[in-house]
Amino acid sequence: MTRALARGDHAWIRHPGRDDSVAFVAAARRSRGLHGPWVQAPDTPEAFEAYVRRSRRSDQAGFLISRTADDAIAGVANVSAIVRGAFQSGFLGYYAFTPLARKGYLREGLELVVRYAFEHLDLHRLEANVRPENIASVRLIRSLGFEPRARSPRYLFLDGDWRDHVGYVRLREPGPPVFGAHGAVTLHDVTAEDRRALLELRVAPDQRNNVGEVARYLVRCLLEMHWQPVAIRADGELVGFVMWARDADDGSYWIGGFQIDQRFQRRGYGRAALTALIEALRAKPECREIVLTYLPANTVAGNLYASLGFRETGEIVEDEAVARLAVGRPQGAGPRPEARPRER
Repeated sequence: MTRALARGDHAWIRHPGRDDSVAFVAAARRSRGLHGPWVQAPDTPEAFEAYVRRSRRSDQAGFLISRTADDAIAGVANVSAIVRGAFQSGFLGYYAFTPLARKGYLREGLELVVRYAFEHLDLHRLEANVRPENIASVRLIRSLGFEPRARSPRYLFLDGDWRDHVGYVRLREPGPPVFGAHGAVTLHDVTAEDRRALLELRVAPDQRNNVGEVARYLVRCLLEMHWQPVAIRADGELVGFVMWARDADDGSYWIGGFQIDQRFQRRGYGRAALTALIEALRAKPECREIVLTYLPANTVAGNLYASLGFRETGEIVEDEAVARLAVGRPQGAGPRPEARPRER
């Protein structure tokens, strides 16, 4: 038996070895009903031998999750496609074995594996791709702090067809990274924990014709994978929302969906948030221009944007005025306005 790599209260992890073949194959065979359409574990001595060989490659790491009480194999976790250098990332896969499934051993073991991957394999990022209909696996990976980041249609050929997957990501750094800051206001990557607070954001009644509901913008961010959603916080409390995107044609950066909840308006949070976002975008690669749009009748927004250096260009996109902030070069025309990633 290979040595322990990490131990928890009820489970521990180690690398697989050739002397695990009999126990592993037996566990895989009795778990076929559990694994069903989701995964195909090595269930022959030959398949297990191949798995052990793969797990010893430099771009792979295999882990057996064992129950502390009797060392029985409760599950498996694999970190695959490890890329070093600027990425320092890998993909996480996992499954449990009958009769120890749904008893907490897999979850505890996965937490140990994730910690080992960050601390000993020196990875920065782990991604787990899960079929959206696999509710148990979705709940498990979310409980481990992984956040949904991408939907991949027809990603893997499983159970006789190409299956959609959702990519869930966890980073080594604790907590969501701060995207930008100005005074008491900070900008953060949106996480699942922000969902309820974001959906409850409401602008003042006289502003509701000027900006859409946050749910609309979040759906666009998720489906198009172009706009990047950002939560606006003041002294740690979520007070607003904004999103940004880069125009691949000319390198300009666009701001959309900006709003501060009516409970937190007239405190300077909007100006501070935009100032922080402008500085964050200004630091992006080859950022030469920042662009936004707004309804001409929205004079409050127009005055705010003008005070931050945005200038109207005379362009109108879907009844909205285009305003541009030059960053390092004079304002100028790029691709046609309708080609822009615009969203108010």
